[in-house]
Amino acid sequence: MTGKGQGGSWVPGVVSATDRGNFHASPTTATVLDIIGRILRAPLSATDTEIETALAQVADACSADVAQVCRAGTTGPLEPIHSWVRDGHIVLNIQDLCKFCPGSDQTGPVMLRDLQDLPEGPARDRLAGMELRSLVAVPMLRHGVLAGRVLLGWRTGSSDLRPEDLAALQSLAEAMHAAAERRESERLTTEAAAALQEDRLLLESILRTSTSAILAFDADARIVFANDEAAALLGTDANRLPGCTLEGVGCRLLSREGEPLPPEALPVARAIAEGQTLRDLHHVLMAADGRQRILSINAAPVAAGAATAVRVVATIDDVTGQVSADSALRTALAEAHQLAFFDPLTGLYNRRGIVEVLRDCLQTCAREKAFLSLLYIDLDGMRQVNGTRGHWLGDRVLQALGARLDNLRQDGGDLGRISADEFVLTCGETHPDAAGAVAAAEAEAQRILESLREPFVVDGLTLEVTASIGLAAISAEDSVEGLLKGVDLAVMAAKAAGGDRACAYRADMEQDMVGRVALAQELREAIRRDEFRIYFEPMVSLGETGLEIVGQEALIRWEHPQRGLLAPIAFIPFAEETGFIRDIDRWVLRAAAQELARWAEDPARRHLGVSINISSAQFLSEEFGQMVREVLDETGVDPTRIELEVTEGTLLSNLGLARTTMMDLRSLGISIALDDFGTGFSSLSYLRDLPVDVLKIDRSFLGGLSDSKANRTILEGIIGLASGLGVALVAEGVETPAQFAWLRAKGCRTFQGYLFGRPADEAQTQLAPEVSALGGHGGDRAVLGQIKG
Repeated sequence: MTGKGQGGSWVPGVVSATDRGNFHASPTTATVLDIIGRILRAPLSATDTEIETALAQVADACSADVAQVCRAGTTGPLEPIHSWVRDGHIVLNIQDLCKFCPGSDQTGPVMLRDLQDLPEGPARDRLAGMELRSLVAVPMLRHGVLAGRVLLGWRTGSSDLRPEDLAALQSLAEAMHAAAERRESERLTTEAAAALQEDRLLLESILRTSTSAILAFDADARIVFANDEAAALLGTDANRLPGCTLEGVGCRLLSREGEPLPPEALPVARAIAEGQTLRDLHHVLMAADGRQRILSINAAPVAAGAATAVRVVATIDDVTGQVSADSALRTALAEAHQLAFFDPLTGLYNRRGIVEVLRDCLQTCAREKAFLSLLYIDLDGMRQVNGTRGHWLGDRVLQALGARLDNLRQDGGDLGRISADEFVLTCGETHPDAAGAVAAAEAEAQRILESLREPFVVDGLTLEVTASIGLAAISAEDSVEGLLKGVDLAVMAAKAAGGDRACAYRADMEQDMVGRVALAQELREAIRRDEFRIYFEPMVSLGETGLEIVGQEALIRWEHPQRGLLAPIAFIPFAEETGFIRDIDRWVLRAAAQELARWAEDPARRHLGVSINISSAQFLSEEFGQMVREVLDETGVDPTRIELEVTEGTLLSNLGLARTTMMDLRSLGISIALDDFGTGFSSLSYLRDLPVDVLKIDRSFLGGLSDSKANRTILEGIIGLASGLGVALVAEGVETPAQFAWLRAKGCRTFQGYLFGRPADEAQTQLAPEVSALGGHGGDRAVLGQIKG
């Protein structure tokens, strides 16, 4: 009996534990239970002693002459960890006894009744050299997987050992394994706690002795930690800081130009939103004690879901002293503010200033539950003025136009020049509904158009200027980008109608938007009307008996009532953009699980697993794990036959959340496959840190296999990487015998592609004869000749 790569083998003379008949003496059930109780109750320091005592007691009760406890090693073969020999006996090479154990594919108790049952050869000679005649191997199992064995050996066979005795001995073996695991777990926990304590002490020392102010904030920008330097900088008592925001202790952060920062521009909010460390941000602090200081701030986000409530850690240095004098600082701040927010030609707001104005408008709409008006004014013919009269004159016209528009501006409104000949005007009067805001904007636009029809006199020249105006209502639900895009579309419509007119933004100005809305509605109806279908593409494995279908990848199709059967490319990208992919993912997961449950009743399909693609939006959502549990409960399928496929981009977009999700799914028995491997980041570090079970080679590498040395080199590297990491490998997109033969020669054993079968609405169970024949060795050399290298 031997594991993989070990000498010797079990032969037909070996019998399983279910065979009846006398073999050896055995301990009583009461004795075994007593021994198990002592092992499980033993303190950490006495675990090894109790295991050795139990091994001796059981071996003696069974009249065995030698006994050994072995565990599964990291490289495959079993390793002896405890051995016992009856007093007065000498057994040579007892450490080699474990080499006679059966491999990891045999998980039941096994007996060798008599040495003579082994055929002549090295295994028999080694056992005879130990002067042993019979053996029993009892497995240690963990979640159904072989973790080790307990071996008993006799010089002569004379006593009774019944199958029920073997069951009791297996319970004892698993108790030994559980005790050993508990000891190792407690040791690792103790070491980790000690290391954590050391890290905490070191961190506390660093924080307390730092010359920089250090603040830690939670997700709501409340202070969680502040060192003494931070309290001094903020001008308040350190005891007031925990649980408060900066504003709560009387402090305010301003821009370098002295303007109040909107909430989303504060360093804490930016660090959380951008998910990366922000360095050397310069802001002005109005401290609680009235001082004004210039700060240099570094803010680093902390991953959500950590044990602490801290979401951002900031280090702050006072750099006020770097400014030569307060007056110079005030001048610099004023000049910087003017340059940052105002147009130097007209003195009006520039694009950045208008963006801030629109943000204020959105806050006003939200606060007052009202609507404001927005006008986008694009001059007609300014390119001709610049081309015929020169840019100098064109600038004078823009200055005159800006002054005229500013005179027309109502109280509370703001005006800005956001590009060469484009102006934006907001109206300060609020309205209870969008229709009222649009009507007010239309009235204002007509007033502007009439005013602009009066000629401009510049340096003795009389110039006529018209404009096209786009307008829209501003509501709390809008965004700055959306507003500017909407009125820009309206300006385009006004120009298309001939110019010198105003046009209100309408949804039908963007046909693509209409089409997207229609598609969204169709997708929603598709789920309600059950128009989606699952197609299955076979996955095959090359074993000792040849090629065999071992699983199916679930692929979605849409049976559109007008357009017929649609492939995923026709609707999945749109669903991912709009968030509709979550509903589709949920449907596919449930439909595939229901099909898997039906296969369990079919002898031809019950061995098949199913692989399901999951979008990043679904995989990284907080409710995904619960949704999977609900599907498993609803369908009753075996989760070990489910494989979920995700892309590299999904994992790397949020490594912390991805790892948490993967560990949760693996605890259910579900495996994780990394789809399209090699086309994205392919960083070795994340493969080391994430519990990936399967790598799926992207089909793009196989297309140029015959004439691309680079593709062959990459594939060889991926195959070697998977082997080194102990990760399963699947080659996708295999379409020719030559591709299959090359992959097979390089060590790949699982495949998927049109060579083996195209997607179909029923799971394929048999390969075509000519494809099945590829699983043999004949013809490989000839086929491989089609591929260089």
